[in-house]
Amino acid sequence: MAPFANRIDGGRFAFEGKTVQLPINAPQEGMAIHGFSRMHSWEVVETSDNRVHVRDEVHSDDHPYSYRLDQIIDIAPDGFRISLSIQNEGDSALPFGIGLHPWFSKTNKATLEFQSNGAPQLDTRGLPQGIPEAIAWFTPGNTIVLSKLSLMNCCFTSWNREATIRWPETSTGLRLKGEGALRHLHVFNPQDRAVFCAEPVSHLPDVINRPALGEDAAMTVLNPGEALTGALLFSAHLLPDNAPGICRNLRSSNTGKALK
Repeated sequence: MAPFANRIDGGRFAFEGKTVQLPINAPQEGMAIHGFSRMHSWEVVETSDNRVHVRDEVHSDDHPYSYRLDQIIDIAPDGFRISLSIQNEGDSALPFGIGLHPWFSKTNKATLEFQSNGAPQLDTRGLPQGIPEAIAWFTPGNTIVLSKLSLMNCCFTSWNREATIRWPETSTGLRLKGEGALRHLHVFNPQDRAVFCAEPVSHLPDVINRPALGEDAAMTVLNPGEALTGALLFSAHLLPDNAPGICRNLRSSNTGKALK
């Protein structure tokens, strides 16, 4: 997601005395959502056996953003790492944001565990308001079965940059580790689909119009030539039957070969 993550109400915000209008790509909600780059064809910069580097160069008459977004995917023995770097190629400063939006399978017993400062309450349009409040399901020591959780579409502030997903049905787990600017975690848990999202992002939804959410929640103002970077590491593990909360690496201790 770039040059902003999640929603901007009306696709509009004020910055340095001017009104910035963005294309409305979620007209049913009256929102600009998830930026522009997800809808573009990207240039392949480099490929190898364990790396791909793609780039999105954006210069448009539809909005004031001019930027270069680089995405690099590195393959590791037990997973992969996705890094994002966005550089302001315009001639003036603008607020920027980035994020990743991975979808995961929601089995009957799938769980998600992480720590954060909580999440702001939502207004009637699903946008955040007020200061973050602790949500019992996602507090230290608690692990929630996602299929038993009602609809959730919340952004958790200042997560500890580590999350663990477990699928007990297949004795598999996945650790997520955020880096750089990806300091918040947006969780989307729909009731009508067997999927969920755990989205590391650099800022909260519509924060550019909601300064009361606080400085840590804000977008990052980039001057021309400045960049914002972040990354997410995905590491897969097996869950031992006798200790479901503890993961071991996907390599067999007896053979040294990766398990499939």
